[in-house]
Amino acid sequence: MRKIGVDTGGTFTDCVLFDEERGRVVVEKVPSQPANPEQAILDGVQRVTRLAGLSLAEIDVIAHGTTIATNIVIEETYARAGVLATSGCRDVLEIGTQQRPQPYALMHAPKPVLVPRDLRAEVAGRVDAEGNPLVPLDEDAARAAVRALLAEGVEALAITGLFSFLAPMQERRAAAIAAEVAAEVGQPLYIVVSSDVSREVREFPRFATAAINASLAPKLDPYVRRLDDELRDSGFAGELLIMQSSGGIATAQRSMGERAHHLVLSGPAAGVVGGVDVCAQAGIGELITLDVGGTSADIGVVVGQEPRLQFEMDLPNGTPLQVPNLEIETIGAGGGSIAWIDAGGALQVGPRSAGARPGPVCFGLGGTEPTVTDAQVVLGRLNPAGLLAGGLRLDREAAVAAIATLADRLGMSVEDAAMGIVSVMEANMAGAIRRTAARNGDDLRDFTLVAAGGAGGLSVAALARDLAIPRVLVPRHPGLLSAAGLLNAPLRHDLTLPILIAGEALVPDDLLSRQAALEAEVARALHDDGMPAERCSFGHALDIRYFGQEFSVTTPVTPGEAVADILDRFHVAHERVYGHSAPGDRTEVTALRVNGAGAVNAMAGFDHAAPAEAKSRTRRVWFAEAAGYVDTPVVPREALVPGDSLTGPAIVEQLDTTIVLPPGRRAQVDPRACLIIEGIAE
Repeated sequence: MRKIGVDTGGTFTDCVLFDEERGRVVVEKVPSQPANPEQAILDGVQRVTRLAGLSLAEIDVIAHGTTIATNIVIEETYARAGVLATSGCRDVLEIGTQQRPQPYALMHAPKPVLVPRDLRAEVAGRVDAEGNPLVPLDEDAARAAVRALLAEGVEALAITGLFSFLAPMQERRAAAIAAEVAAEVGQPLYIVVSSDVSREVREFPRFATAAINASLAPKLDPYVRRLDDELRDSGFAGELLIMQSSGGIATAQRSMGERAHHLVLSGPAAGVVGGVDVCAQAGIGELITLDVGGTSADIGVVVGQEPRLQFEMDLPNGTPLQVPNLEIETIGAGGGSIAWIDAGGALQVGPRSAGARPGPVCFGLGGTEPTVTDAQVVLGRLNPAGLLAGGLRLDREAAVAAIATLADRLGMSVEDAAMGIVSVMEANMAGAIRRTAARNGDDLRDFTLVAAGGAGGLSVAALARDLAIPRVLVPRHPGLLSAAGLLNAPLRHDLTLPILIAGEALVPDDLLSRQAALEAEVARALHDDGMPAERCSFGHALDIRYFGQEFSVTTPVTPGEAVADILDRFHVAHERVYGHSAPGDRTEVTALRVNGAGAVNAMAGFDHAAPAEAKSRTRRVWFAEAAGYVDTPVVPREALVPGDSLTGPAIVEQLDTTIVLPPGRRAQVDPRACLIIEGIAE
């Protein structure tokens, strides 16, 4: 088996090739091309296969993590979509829940609406809360509404019926009518049925999920098809797999259409999976991954070697999305984040980024605004001879000039301004890590901070010190951790069955029957994707709440276990999440959940390269601890072997990242060539 993991970021596209037959791992990084991301992927996979002495025709699997959907959501560059809703429900998307982030603000700004009102239509037709037909679908009105929406130039249509998750027949008939009308007028139209994209209760999140899917699919589907076509035109004949927000992979075919919204966290999820893999090999179960790229920093928390999974997330504009997703906090803090001064004269960093083009000023690609990378160059932390083993030259004089414009306005030296930029960015990261931990009552002193991404190694030691995290782990290739995670991610399917049963009234045999039926459905999907039954495993859970509550707690269960044991576990989970529980109160089960995972041929880890000849080299590096420049040893990562140790200040350089070891910090290379930094919680 030969596989390639490809992770596309805002600045670089990372490739890891695992040749199981030869027991070999080959890595490569190429600049991303935001205007044509599939071209950067093609360039990367061709280069990494050549380095491995192979051709694309010899590759069995390409697993891809993409930020296309993530960027569409952040930048709100959605496709033009319309909504066809049950009569009386046209404005559900706009009304929402009426919850306000600031409940006492007199001038509350309304949340943006994904689909404007003139692109939302309603027609008669309804089923009741038991799923029985109540009002027949007005087919003539549906035809007229679809024609009107097509005339407005919609590219996709979300069909949202009340209680349709119980009985989808009216939604599906409306979808058939929409397809007929689109064919009659000769206009392409993506059609999304809410009961297909979400089988969850609560109409606002389900309607919103359908609208998000409709707004993403017209842009994501062509991208996936173009990528598949270009790979096959270049000789690739294997399977193209795409990372999902859940941390599992799916076939390219299953990643389009009604599943487009599953890709919103495709890229960030891969970094968490990669962190779990590398820490499992080191015997570490509690970890926080810090994946810092050119545009953003993604923070994920793992407990007991299991990433936290949730089934609903809020997009940056507050719109809910019902989809299995790893609990990841993303902030606009990366190497390309632009430094600026606000109206009050305070230094700010991000969330706006210079991206891959024009990129930081020091890249010499046309950037004019100072970025975090420019600050790192000024401070001497990045090699002025260039990144990517000299493949990307850096212009230090240009970086100094860019930072000087801010320094003059702030009334400080260029070095102090550069250190200020780095400090502000690291403070933003520290705040995000604290928020992520507080959400579940985690004690940061129990965790290991894992550096990931091309810029993660620059900040992890300082962050761990500030957050009292006792240990940092820097993998052998942190800048390629997401690409490596793609190679180890399982093929995954999740299904939900909404129900409403009093917890105390659960009948074990009935529950077991429902679980078996859902598991069989998931097993069929894995079989259809070519996964052998002996490599499949299944997980079960129930959504449980106290009577009268709106939100449930997802509680893992084992089919056939006693109801009393399930409810006891729910009370414990409720206490952990909300800080209180009520074991004597009535409970309700609102959903059954089943996930199926097909194990892949996992990559054991990166090869330990032969030690390079250690060259005596130093560089003047600015450290806040020293309040100035320090002659600092610069060590190539390849020169470090298991058992070696370092004491800061030191800089460790490698193809995919640079690691900063501040004064007084200690680091040791473990048996798997990971760099462990300890002695940092002073």
